[in-house]
Amino acid sequence: MVVIIQFILLFSRQGKLRLQKWYTSQTEKSKKKITRELVATVLARKPKMSSFLEWKDLKIVYKR
Repeated sequence: MVVIIQFILLFSRQGKLRLQKWYTSQTEKSKKKITRELVATVLARKPKMSSFLEWKDLKIVYKR
């Protein structure tokens, strides 16, 4: 099994994007959509929930 990191996003609790690094080719429109959806998904989760989630066909790992 090969694990490929596709991107790294750092954002504040208010949803402001601080850093982004993309390791796979994506269009700007796609990057913005992914970022917007992930920020909303992660920020909506309760603090006691697991830091791992499956989103679309990706496994997302985050830290609060």
